[in-house]
Amino acid sequence: MTTIRRNWTKRVTAVRDAARHCRAYDSSTGHLVPVDPARAFEVWEANPRAVLIENTPGAKWTVHVHSNSFYVLTTEKPAPPRRPAAPAPARPAVASTPARRTAPSPARTAAEERVLGDVREYIQDAPGIGANAAAAATSAIGAKVAAGRIKRDKLTGALPALTAAVTAKAVRDMRGQGLTHDQIRMRLERKRAEAQHAGDHGRVTVADAMLAAHAGIVADEQERAARDQLTAGDRRALPAAEADRRA
Repeated sequence: MTTIRRNWTKRVTAVRDAARHCRAYDSSTGHLVPVDPARAFEVWEANPRAVLIENTPGAKWTVHVHSNSFYVLTTEKPAPPRRPAAPAPARPAVASTPARRTAPSPARTAAEERVLGDVREYIQDAPGIGANAAAAATSAIGAKVAAGRIKRDKLTGALPALTAAVTAKAVRDMRGQGLTHDQIRMRLERKRAEAQHAGDHGRVTVADAMLAAHAGIVADEQERAARDQLTAGDRRALPAAEADRRA
């Protein structure tokens, strides 16, 4: 996963030429809807905080604005989402029994509200989560939802931020133990392999999402380091103070 900088004009042009299909995240439905690829680049150019991320070299990219606004660009047309199985035919109602009205979707339960409250509190305590980590977690969770690995319900929307926060805390702890990012990635990959071998699809799903978030965390750190280095270079280029020149 690589963040493509705005001044990499040849790289950006190559992405524009290669990306033939684009889907935008619709926060009102939680689905990805087809849009013109040019729209993603218009948003990226107009918003200085938006980032262009290469997910799969030469095949897939993400324009990430924030956690509820992103575009997925691909060279190949995405496969259509799987349709749910047709429901079984309803039994004829007994004449003496009045037809039941479909009940409206219930509001969140007290238990669900407590879970969301815990998630918000946990995220507030997490180290800073950059745009790349948020985009990677959102993309990974979205792919698992589309594949049916994660069930869509009232709490699904909190999973990307929670995944990014959990991963950021785990990475901070492991870095404090002296592990490099390569060692952290290998540890996560080993956990995934163990879950795969055990046939535990839930743990595989978690490991995949954490691996994606970790890659985003690394990209965020690289961006911050590049900005810090540029800032230090600007300070060195400043003219000396008058007192220093007289000395």
